[in-house]
Amino acid sequence: MPVSGRPGGAARAAAVHLAGVWFVGCVLTAVQFQAVLVALFVGGWGAFVAVPLVVVPPAVALLAVMGRTARVFVPLVRRPRGPWRWAAVVYGLGTAGVAAAVAASLSTGGRGGPLVLLAGGTCYALAAASLVPGARARAATLGAAALLVAAGAYAVWDASRPPTLDTWLTAHRVDRDLLRLGDTPPGHASRVLGASGDGFGVAYERPGSPGLHLAVARAGEDTRRVDARGCPVPYGGVVRCGDDAGGRLLVTYEDGDTRRELRLEREGLVYTVSFRGGADAELSAARHVLSTLRPATAAELAPLREFGMPR
Repeated sequence: MPVSGRPGGAARAAAVHLAGVWFVGCVLTAVQFQAVLVALFVGGWGAFVAVPLVVVPPAVALLAVMGRTARVFVPLVRRPRGPWRWAAVVYGLGTAGVAAAVAASLSTGGRGGPLVLLAGGTCYALAAASLVPGARARAATLGAAALLVAAGAYAVWDASRPPTLDTWLTAHRVDRDLLRLGDTPPGHASRVLGASGDGFGVAYERPGSPGLHLAVARAGEDTRRVDARGCPVPYGGVVRCGDDAGGRLLVTYEDGDTRRELRLEREGLVYTVSFRGGADAELSAARHVLSTLRPATAAELAPLREFGMPR
């Protein structure tokens, strides 16, 4: 045994061996993941039965070849059919770890990405390391496994927390200049509806009333035809527009269910308050919203975090 005859030779051989297993494990993780995706795409029990029949034998055979390099420091490999036994143990433990890593990644919304492949390779390497004799080797293996489990648990816990407001706005590429609203009219309750790079929406609700809807967008985003005053030109129905003072334009759609909009363009932004019916109370509430426009506070925008993160 020339390797063990040199100080640290067995340790170096074990490190090289585990690095090789890690690389093979990364490849196996990728191949098996793709095989499962194909089975899901094809559908049917036949596809799922075919996956282990097609994937497992070559995987175990490949690991058995890797196992032969561990003869110097793993007694199991030196026994009859030792490489195959070693390969079966490594494949079983490693695949169980890969399944846990994939489950953790899915629970985080698939944020793991390529890290899942690296974690899969680590699971196979740890499975191989668990068969290396010696107290120091076992302690190192347990420590590395505990660290991997802790990292996965932290990733799942971190993904379960609502993102910070700044993180949510950045992830959704929100145009922050659009995050403006008006004070809530008396008797109403405001609720943020959503935000994006194209617009921002707020609902002002009141019991027994359809309420108001404020939409904020960049000037020019609305592609509907308008006349010189900015009044929409309908393809059907009747639209009446009137000056509401203060730069506001009152638009009334008479199509059987009267809809009204109060519009205001200011500093490159267009504010549109939509409401139904012809009651003066709703028009007064819409005027109140447009006369008190201001940047939305962090507390008012906080509900956006509940809408989830893009994948």
